[in-house]
Amino acid sequence: AMKERGLGSVMAPEVLEHLSSKRVLTTRWVEGERLEGSRADDVPRLCGVALNAYLTMLLDTGTLHCDPHPGNLLRTPDGKLCILDFGMTLNVPRDLQLSLLEFIADLQAENYERVP
Repeated sequence: AMKERGLGSVMAPEVLEHLSSKRVLTTRWVEGERLEGSRADDVPRLCGVALNAYLTMLLDTGTLHCDPHPGNLLRTPDGKLCILDFGMTLNVPRDLQLSLLEFIADLQAENYERVP
């Protein structure tokens, strides 16, 4: 799905449906190193790719990954970004998607008076 949106360097582990339930999400193991601990030259680029991927998920599908911390981002041996832990996601209505974008833009621009 990410490749179709111009994010071919993003992947997520395959979900093992037969080992998953409403309370447990089991995925295939992915080789890689945590982005926060990697010394690879492309880490800054992959951080930008991660932000783009999270925003694309939100705006294209309405899906918000609710646990986007650095430990859930891997750099694979072939230089791709792997986003882990989709166990906690939320479907966000369109009007709230735009409000979240405004919030992020205000934080980025340091317009703190506009941040609730």
